[in-house]
Amino acid sequence: MSKQILVTGGSSKIGKEFIKLLPKNIVINNPKRSEWDLSKNKFNKKQLNLIKNSDKIVILHSKLSSKSHLKKSLKDITDQICINLTSIIRICEIALSTNPKARIIILGSESGLKGSYDIIYALTKSSIHKYVEERKIKYKDQQLLCLAPSTISDGKMTLKRKDKKNVKKSININPKKRGINSKEISIFIYKLLFEITDYVSNTTIHINGGKFSRM
Repeated sequence: MSKQILVTGGSSKIGKEFIKLLPKNIVINNPKRSEWDLSKNKFNKKQLNLIKNSDKIVILHSKLSSKSHLKKSLKDITDQICINLTSIIRICEIALSTNPKARIIILGSESGLKGSYDIIYALTKSSIHKYVEERKIKYKDQQLLCLAPSTISDGKMTLKRKDKKNVKKSININPKKRGINSKEISIFIYKLLFEITDYVSNTTIHINGGKFSRM
């Protein structure tokens, strides 16, 4: 039986680059966002089976808003919380409780460490980081990881930002003098799932080029 991998947010640049790397013997499940009711956390039978039967799950979906917090409606806020936090936890809980071999990687964000102009986005990312660090795996072959990259230079969220000065400032204070690109992140995800030991688990890996070093 072919191994299955589930990728949410696969239409993102990271998702597309990651899928290119996958071996031909793997069944790739890459549903469109319109096929998942992430704002209500409801999954149909087919979606539940995808989660349960995927030995590897890469969660890339999220929602960043350009509105200031006070201009958001209650629905805006609850939708963001559902998409960025509770839908991810639900997917993880289903997988971890039903699949002894589930290996899960979630895309977090530097915003979960330092904050963001989008307060809800930052708080949900911070919560995901904490969930990954505290959610004890039940079976020895399971793995749960979060990657928290700094500025993704070619990411859709970065390219759509209107505060270009802040993006440039963030890059300039980085010791690497650049942001990370989507292909680098996708290669790292691939290596974590297929080449690096699953003993690396329950941690948030900050990928920021040493941006917050102080000494």
